[in-house]
Amino acid sequence: MARRQVGHLTDSRLGEAAEALSQAFHEDPLQSYTFPDPEERRRLSPLHFAAILRYGQLAGHVLAGAEPGSGAIVAIPPDAAGTPEMAETSGLTRLGEAIGADAAARFSRAVDYAETQHRRLMQEPHWYVMVLGVAPAFQGQGYGRALLQPMFDIADNDGVPCYLETTQPKNVKFYERLGFHVLTTGVEPESGLHMWTFRRDPARWVPELTVDG
Repeated sequence: MARRQVGHLTDSRLGEAAEALSQAFHEDPLQSYTFPDPEERRRLSPLHFAAILRYGQLAGHVLAGAEPGSGAIVAIPPDAAGTPEMAETSGLTRLGEAIGADAAARFSRAVDYAETQHRRLMQEPHWYVMVLGVAPAFQGQGYGRALLQPMFDIADNDGVPCYLETTQPKNVKFYERLGFHVLTTGVEPESGLHMWTFRRDPARWVPELTVDG
């Protein structure tokens, strides 16, 4: 299969990427917990993901598939320094206004649990996949790998690991096929959400040998 084309997300495509992530996560356990009503989830998820994408543009590395509506990734590099100003500018601190106080509280509860695991498990410099999603119409076509590959290339070159978490059981084998291994499995006690954490160590780079004479 030919490698799918991806590029840095532009402001003009942010809404399209937010909608693609909304479709990708419509059946995801975390998104379903955040928005228990499917119609509300369909209506409000794009606003939710738009804030995450804007934060990624300020703090990290945001790519989208070249085909409109295919998918997107927000990856945070090791040297990123997220600030309260970035969270405010992106709208993350005002999620309650955008998606409702109850939904924002449910999401924050799960994220707090994930962040606690993240800090405990990854104390060295690393790349963090904040969100990765491919819309259903484009799944199984290589977009997930294509969106991750630029991060892998940089991480491998710099010799640093990558980290992510998921609440979607069917994602476990996908990430394992791409070189991640499961660090922990756990349950957020209030929501009952199952969460898997993953680490990918940098691929070993072997320099080309040259022969004199």
